Amino acid sequence: MDYRKLLRFPQNHEYNFHLAHAGWLAVAAMPLLLGVATAFAVAPGNAGLDVQVETVTQSLALPRFEMPASSGTRYWRADTISRGDTLSGVMQRMGVSASEAMGFIKQSRVGQGLLRLPAGETLHIQTDDAGELFAVRYLKDDQNGEKNLINIRKTASGEWAVNADAIEAVAIDTPSSIRVLKSFASSAASSGLPKDVRAQLDEIFSDQIDLDSLQRGDEVNLVYQTLYYDGETIGAGRVLAAEVKRGNRTWHAYYAAHDDESGSYYDSNGQPLQKGFDARPVDNARVSSGFGYRRHPVLGGLRLHQGIDYAAPSGTPIRAAADGTVANAGTESGYGNVVRLRHNNRYETVYAHMSRFGNYRSGQTVKAGDIIGYVGSTGRSTGAHLHFEVRVGGTPVDPTVNAVPAPRLTASALSAFRKANVALDQQIDVVASAPNTTTLARLD
Repeated sequence: MDYRKLLRFPQNHEYNFHLAHAGWLAVAAMPLLLGVATAFAVAPGNAGLDVQVETVTQSLALPRFEMPASSGTRYWRADTISRGDTLSGVMQRMGVSASEAMGFIKQSRVGQGLLRLPAGETLHIQTDDAGELFAVRYLKDDQNGEKNLINIRKTASGEWAVNADAIEAVAIDTPSSIRVLKSFASSAASSGLPKDVRAQLDEIFSDQIDLDSLQRGDEVNLVYQTLYYDGETIGAGRVLAAEVKRGNRTWHAYYAAHDDESGSYYDSNGQPLQKGFDARPVDNARVSSGFGYRRHPVLGGLRLHQGIDYAAPSGTPIRAAADGTVANAGTESGYGNVVRLRHNNRYETVYAHMSRFGNYRSGQTVKAGDIIGYVGSTGRSTGAHLHFEVRVGGTPVDPTVNAVPAPRLTASALSAFRKANVALDQQIDVVASAPNTTTLARLD
């Protein structure tokens, strides 16, 4: 067949066909234009081409899909509560089935309390791969300068119970190296460095260098403690050692403990890095309870103590640690009689459980060493003491590091300090020599 005639067909005949006839001829010619080998025939003299179109539908059986059986393996997950979150929504976001989440909320009074978990707090849950819920854990603010670890587990009978048994938390040295790309803050965040560790670094080096001044190519290498419980991270502890490299200059910081509850940071020569505030809140008093994670003395559970406690007899004068303004002087739940002082735009100090106030009220200015109140046991307190906090931008920091004047190291303490720093320097050297931003963990 001369296919060229077929292509010229509309030009050589009168247009007396129905529009559909011309359409079918165009369809017939299309495979030729596309280079597709297709066989067809046009009957001679059959101007009225009649094509019947039939639709064929056939059902195909899909392969049978079966949900795999649960392996029984349990996993810990963590997520941060955001504004507007519901407990059920957060749990389902972390892999808990809807029925399990609602069952926990309805069956447990503890679950009802979790509905009031504030934004910014972290919720930890344990599930299996089928979405069954086995445990819930979070830190609860007791409005007393402490956060207690609430550990809720499903019993063998399926009921929920709060576990108040003593726990064994493991502290692991965690070396980390941050290579600055755009800024220290963004590089530290992208490396996974905990927020409170970043806050510690800012304070440790505040009298030496502003970490926000670091530029591309600068480095911060450090060793800090990570606290693990039941195989999961529950928080970051104290920075043990750190070095900051900017250009061709390097700054070092090492933590030295004075006792079980307090310590300060020193440079590589054993000189204090920070001057501290101008006065001690309580004269000649010892720190009876330090800052950070520790076991609760009564319940045996874990708690995060957000300040330090000074053991002192009731009525002992309490002094302003530095010049400032009285932000508040009144009674607060948990703290009892409390005074809050604001120092410039950066620091705030808190003095709680007072038996009575000094002669200062909100809005008045105070000088370092002024008596602002007296030791007592008001609020949630088991005995006379001063609960003292230091906050930087609203975040609690260790007062013994940032506020209390650092003592000079004795000859024997300096020798022990240098010996301990050798092992810390080795950890920093290892992580600093890694090719990329690195975080390691080492179990002591």
